[in-house]
Amino acid sequence: MSKLISIITPVYNASKYIAETIESVIAQTYRKWEMIIIDDCSYDGSKKIIKEFMKRDGRIKLIELDQNKGPALARNIGTKIARGTILLF
Repeated sequence: MSKLISIITPVYNASKYIAETIESVIAQTYRKWEMIIIDDCSYDGSKKIIKEFMKRDGRIKLIELDQNKGPALARNIGTKIARGTILLF
């Protein structure tokens, strides 16, 4: 039985790169994954891009923080939500 992999991705104003990052995950041959994206109060359109990908792939989840907490805390939040037995950052 394949194990679920949780990919945890903190994001802060990453609109230039987030589409490429998500596309890279989707393109993997291993199919049993969830991508947890934690937005750390971006104001550059990152959330809009992420939400478009969420419409196309239900394995992508977005957590929106209400105040900027930094990448370490964002990763910790992602690990608490993750359902996978393997965590990737």
